[in-house]
Amino acid sequence: MTISAESRRWWLALRLVPQINRVRFYTLIDHFQTPEAVFGATAKEIAALRGFNEELARAVLEAPRSAAWQEELAEMERRGVRLLTLDDEDYPENLRQSSFPPPLLYVRGQLDAMDRFSVAIIGSRRATQYGRMVAEAFAGRLARAGLAIVSGFARGIDSIAHRAALDAGGRTIGVLGNGLSICYPQENARLGEAIVERGALVTEYPMRTAPDRFNFPERNHLIATLALGTLVVEAAEKSGALITAREALEENRFVFALPGDITRETSRGTNALIQSGAKLVQSAEDVLAEMQHLLKGLMKEAGATAGPSGAGGEAGAGLPAPDDLTPDERMVYELLRREPQYFDVLLARLDPERFGVQELSAVLLTLEMKRRIRQMPGRLYAILA
Repeated sequence: MTISAESRRWWLALRLVPQINRVRFYTLIDHFQTPEAVFGATAKEIAALRGFNEELARAVLEAPRSAAWQEELAEMERRGVRLLTLDDEDYPENLRQSSFPPPLLYVRGQLDAMDRFSVAIIGSRRATQYGRMVAEAFAGRLARAGLAIVSGFARGIDSIAHRAALDAGGRTIGVLGNGLSICYPQENARLGEAIVERGALVTEYPMRTAPDRFNFPERNHLIATLALGTLVVEAAEKSGALITAREALEENRFVFALPGDITRETSRGTNALIQSGAKLVQSAEDVLAEMQHLLKGLMKEAGATAGPSGAGGEAGAGLPAPDDLTPDERMVYELLRREPQYFDVLLARLDPERFGVQELSAVLLTLEMKRRIRQMPGRLYAILA
């Protein structure tokens, strides 16, 4: 669904309360269900929640009467920025399926439903010539295959990945650790405008938020969860790129890494990732082949090619369903034959009187045991060829 303009204001007013971070926002929503209900509560009820006190409770209840949300809306209008809440139907599906999605997302540009087929390409701000060349090649090839390229809009590998995606005629999404009234780094102003024309700049931070270093861990989590997989091109042993890779692993997403010269600082992080189990890739085809089951919907909708093994075809399309399935299993299997689907999406498409969470979970488990389907990262399910 798409929420009303009035409801969106309440979401925004709550988000703009100082000290209301993701954790406290969800504490309020989990307890009161909606921002409107939060503002209808008493200070005593709010102060009783974990992480709150009377002073913060009073600040929450004052929020609708503050000019802050009106000023924020005016600034968003000036900058051409749209606000998405978790309740909006066009909130990014990959992000929605993550363990801890931001309740609000500021968007400049246009997000597309096909952006769910995406890969994050990240790396060092101090990229070597090798890193620059490889990032450009991977981003260009993956963009031409129909994948959106997600990155952090930083200097170095991030900027190269964005530009290569645009040069290839593809889409790209820049994830910021600051508000959209600020361009950081400033030298990326022209790149930012190009991204807005063929993709989007996104952030969870209010419009005038400065690029504080404490924002970047959340920004890294946003990068990792917007994409189905993360490719680390170059990274030092302690870097934001490795934090993003860890976030992707924790969210059960693909993590890819390029091997590098063991004598270079910018290769130590990627080589360590490979030692820890990240997929070593030497070409974009390796990425496409590894993700082929996730990309079947893209192949059907966009006609792209996924890897040298002919992974572009939709496995099982046009073939009869196996004859060893029960009626419930057959119903779920037929939905999955169209394209890979998330658990929540499957649940929404099935008869609620017949399928609840437990019933669907049991059917999916049985189909996995019969080797008819497989579970992919992020509770995404696909049939086996």
